[in-house]
Amino acid sequence: MEQETIQITLPSSKSLSNRWLMLDYMSRMGIKIKNISSSNDTQQLGRLLHQLKGGRRHNFDCKDAGTVARFMMALLSITPGVHTLTGSEQLCRRPMRQLIDALREAGCSIKCTGEEGFLPVKIEGVIPAAQRVRIDCSVSSQYASALLLAAATMPQGGMVELTGAPASEPYIGMTLKVMEQAKVQCVLKGNPPTYHVEHSIPQCDVVSIEKDWSSASYFFEAVSLLPGVSVRMPGLQRDSLQGDQVLRDIYAMLGLTVNQGDQSVEVRREGDMAKSFEYDFTNALDLMPAVAVTCAALGMEAHITGIGNLRFKESNRIESIAQGLAKLGRDVAVDDNSMTIPAGKPFSRESLEGVGVIDSHDDHRIAMAFGVLKVLNPSVEVSNPDCVGKSFPDFWKMLDRLAN
Repeated sequence: MEQETIQITLPSSKSLSNRWLMLDYMSRMGIKIKNISSSNDTQQLGRLLHQLKGGRRHNFDCKDAGTVARFMMALLSITPGVHTLTGSEQLCRRPMRQLIDALREAGCSIKCTGEEGFLPVKIEGVIPAAQRVRIDCSVSSQYASALLLAAATMPQGGMVELTGAPASEPYIGMTLKVMEQAKVQCVLKGNPPTYHVEHSIPQCDVVSIEKDWSSASYFFEAVSLLPGVSVRMPGLQRDSLQGDQVLRDIYAMLGLTVNQGDQSVEVRREGDMAKSFEYDFTNALDLMPAVAVTCAALGMEAHITGIGNLRFKESNRIESIAQGLAKLGRDVAVDDNSMTIPAGKPFSRESLEGVGVIDSHDDHRIAMAFGVLKVLNPSVEVSNPDCVGKSFPDFWKMLDRLAN
């Protein structure tokens, strides 16, 4: 008898949603955004942009959303008025120095009211004297995306020069493709690479947001642990704007059968999984938590590189994953940019019995990566399970479709 296929409803991409919200703010006629993300991050960005457009209050609280903080910092820096930008205690520990320094160098007025290089900040919005902004994106590609989006609003446009190798470079590519769709002109010239952004009014009547490849990683993980189970995820496009579509290739390397249609993906575990795995996650950092827990749960030896910038996320994800796996009996070796997971006995219902609560460190991706282990033993718990609302509010509801 053929195995029933379980359908999972993924959230819309918050990365695409956030970029389109910025372009909608910049447009004169407005852009109708269909299937916008329901994530906490996207909803907060929408509230802050609405607040800014209405001219109400100049205190902007980004909660715990790093993307929102970086996008708003660049925008507020060229918006007349005196503004304060802050966030949760967690967000105020995340580095912002490169973006602050770049905006100051261009003539923007930003004062850190706490520790230098971190939120909260006081911003006196002005049109900067310099058209060219130099930015080091080695910690976060969001710095470049924030500046590219803001540059289009400047009267003479702007130039964004990248110094050093950017982290998660596909997200810059996503920003450029979205700007192109909105008819915002941007041309790459010269060496070092410099993006020339023309002053533009975004133009796009309607846009529909794709489903989120990053969120799909936890269901690829779940299927890896459930031989014979087939999962279909509608809305994952073959020709996606998201760099995290590389998820297909990663899990095919791990041993899953991955069938990509034009508008959906179906995955199942049909045969033996790989015995070892190596991968450089420099351009796919958000996928690493699910993949690391997958490898450990399957007893697979793995060497994972290109992960140094995971230290600067909602938690230090390298430490968070290492601590979680240690609690489950798998001690991993880590250095500045890599993690090595030793081969071991695969996780089972019995081995996960009585493990207690795994610390999510209030990090949505850590909570989901370890929460998937509920498909092996429903007693597995993570601390602060509601933190998944940052990107995937219905995660636990969808996971229940696979739980034993």
